[in-house]
Amino acid sequence: MSKPSINFLSQNEIESIHDGSLKVLERTGVKVMSKQALDLLKKAGAKVDYVNERVTIPRNLVEEALEMAPKAVKYAARNPKYDFVLDKKKSHFCATANPPLMIDGETGECRYSTAEDIIDCLVVADYLNHVDMVWPFGTDLNVPGPMLHILDMYTALLHTGKHFEGDTVTTAEAKYQLEIAAAIVGGKEELKKRPIISMVICTISPLMLDGGMTDASIEYARAGVPVVIYPMPAVGQLSPATMAGTMVVNTAEFLAGLVIQELASPGAPVAWAPSCGTVNYKTGRRKWSPESTLMSLGVGQLARRYGLPTQRGGLGSSSKLLDAQAGYQKAISLIPSLLLTPDVAGGIASLGPGTCLEIMVIDNEIIDYALRYLEGLEVNDDTLALDVIDKVGPGGHFLGEKHTLQHFREGWMPEITDMETFEVWQGKGSKSIAQIAKEKTREILATHKVEPIPQDIQNEVSKILKKAEAELL
Repeated sequence: MSKPSINFLSQNEIESIHDGSLKVLERTGVKVMSKQALDLLKKAGAKVDYVNERVTIPRNLVEEALEMAPKAVKYAARNPKYDFVLDKKKSHFCATANPPLMIDGETGECRYSTAEDIIDCLVVADYLNHVDMVWPFGTDLNVPGPMLHILDMYTALLHTGKHFEGDTVTTAEAKYQLEIAAAIVGGKEELKKRPIISMVICTISPLMLDGGMTDASIEYARAGVPVVIYPMPAVGQLSPATMAGTMVVNTAEFLAGLVIQELASPGAPVAWAPSCGTVNYKTGRRKWSPESTLMSLGVGQLARRYGLPTQRGGLGSSSKLLDAQAGYQKAISLIPSLLLTPDVAGGIASLGPGTCLEIMVIDNEIIDYALRYLEGLEVNDDTLALDVIDKVGPGGHFLGEKHTLQHFREGWMPEITDMETFEVWQGKGSKSIAQIAKEKTREILATHKVEPIPQDIQNEVSKILKKAEAELL
């Protein structure tokens, strides 16, 4: 079977980026705003300046961390049928967007998300066959800040049976998240075996690690629950004005976080989410661009060199509407991304300003198309079909052939994409893809039922939430 793939950086170029990142860690260093992490680094042999929270990390610590980090990581789900493994053999897909804004499919209005919006997104994500995991879709502005990430997680686990990936910015948040997840799966040891949640730690480019997030990530590491390290340097703004230099900053930030995770708990499960942004220099805002995809692919090659799980955006768009721009940007960013088989590709449900239910349904179809493309094609005696061609001959047709019956289902067939003639399309109401997606979304929300968490476990979690409120509010 011949499958399309991509490699554009040479091995020497990959090694240059890797070596450059190690030199940055050794010479320039990183700022780590966590006393706990600085102590771990100091004990391991790094040079630590506690006053300025600056640390330089020798390459041997990086190499040891790369050796210790597991090359395959299990992402379990509340419903075990949705469990999967990050092992670089297959891409999985994450529904996520940019809270707190929601693009209303009925009115086109961009507004703050509500609790009802978030639940609707989770139910649709639970239904769609290519959504393997979810990230928060929005923000309930009625939830007090200290409880936000805890309730984001629990709301998601209530309304989908799939894996949840979220955020944590304090040790206290992390402890309560882990306690709730453990209650749902049957204890801390069971959570370590079947982590139904994972946590994202965003670095602060250039070359800084937040104290709260780092401390929270250490809690996750010691619980054996996956942490995703997410650097986000932007060309010419938070990293050098060159793509190669930006990739060096991204890699250095990831490696610094990886070292801390492995020092906190050798063998801690870690994934890399390398986001390399570009900037509109007229406004200072980030922009969607082909350079972003190129850098993501380049860092993806480096991640493959490390053998570590990766998570990348795959369905990016800066469009504010369900329009042609949204479709073409998502499609042309997804297919190149998948050619390197990231363990997780994100962006399902996202448009420029926020979350859109209808684009989630369209994204699911774009993924379906892309996956068929990536299957490639097979050349052998059966697929060459010389005997069938000889039998049919000039001027015949192949519709009645047994060979056709055996193979016709291999062709891609869409669920919501229009493939009819103009007259048939008119007869069905002349609907746009946006209208069809709206109808499909309404159908899902009216008919799909999520498997509930047993009531006794919900009661136990309620007690944990009350304890968290008493401490954090």
